Amino acid sequence: MCPSNEAERKEMSRVPYASAVGSLMFAMICTRPDITQAMGAVSRYMANPGGEHWIVMKRILRYIRGTSDVALCYGGSEFTVRGYVDSNFTRDVDKRKSTTGYVFTLARGAVSWVSKLQTVVVLSTTEVEYMAATQVCKEAIWIQRLLKELGHKQEKISVFCDSQSTLHIARNPVFHSRTKHI
Repeated sequence: MCPSNEAERKEMSRVPYASAVGSLMFAMICTRPDITQAMGAVSRYMANPGGEHWIVMKRILRYIRGTSDVALCYGGSEFTVRGYVDSNFTRDVDKRKSTTGYVFTLARGAVSWVSKLQTVVVLSTTEVEYMAATQVCKEAIWIQRLLKELGHKQEKISVFCDSQSTLHIARNPVFHSRTKHI
């Protein structure tokens, strides 16, 4: 989808693609976890965006305009952190890598979120989910230590994962010898 000839490159040089990506990245980091995955995808083409990339960027901008009244809301009396993790298996067609996504909530509002490509190419959905679960558990430990420094001690942080095979590997040490490569 990147420009293939000089005319297309010249046309794309007039498009404020990098500026739009930068502006939306700021919004994504501060208040809009709902566009994290889409922004991760369009930002991969900052060096050489094509016309299709610009169309996707405009679609994200229209989505932001249409959901400008949506906000992160915190509430409730339960002051506990919960984590939710999921991933997809090799959806990136360029590098054949998988995407990890997770979100942590506190008082029913998102406080930490990520959607990014994994660093390695995996061989199965179990591997990709297990690696995602590992990343979210590292983040949970960091959040738990931060809360402790702030004076709120939470004994454990619940992390929810939808992969049964990953849960079986994590719970049963018998599988350890077969999963060392992960």
